[in-house]
Amino acid sequence: MSQQGAVIDSLEFARQGGHLTGCIAPGELVRLADVLSDDDGELQYVVTGETDGNGKPFLTVAIDGSINLRCQRCLGPLTYTVRVRSRLAQVEPGEEWPGDELENDSFDAMPSERALDVVGLCEDEILLALAIAPRHERCAPPEYEEKAESQSPFASLARLKRGQRN
Repeated sequence: MSQQGAVIDSLEFARQGGHLTGCIAPGELVRLADVLSDDDGELQYVVTGETDGNGKPFLTVAIDGSINLRCQRCLGPLTYTVRVRSRLAQVEPGEEWPGDELENDSFDAMPSERALDVVGLCEDEILLALAIAPRHERCAPPEYEEKAESQSPFASLARLKRGQRN
């Protein structure tokens, strides 16, 4: 099944072995707007539901594509390849998990939701996967052009005090 803007019941989706695919335009990801240089690119996602041998429900999220981030050094566009693979255990309301399972690095736990926004879930996973300060391997900070005429405002005050004009 392929849907844009899909909402799922995460527990039922996992228990029934659901499968959902779709595409997301970077412009739809409002929480990424501050780090994007433009809205170009496309992200494909696949969300699959499953249960493990003990009947625990899981969502598997795969996101692939590219987005244009803003380089934090030169402020120019930086093409960033997105490749996210997440396995998310669905914790039912009131369910307590033993500490051993939460320390397992092969998956993350999240509370199950009756109305889980799939694009919002994908955006969460992309945000977690991004570098803190994305930048080109080799680039220089933007050049600061100081005007020849530019002087300290205090220098202007000193000239005024001496009776000089600009």
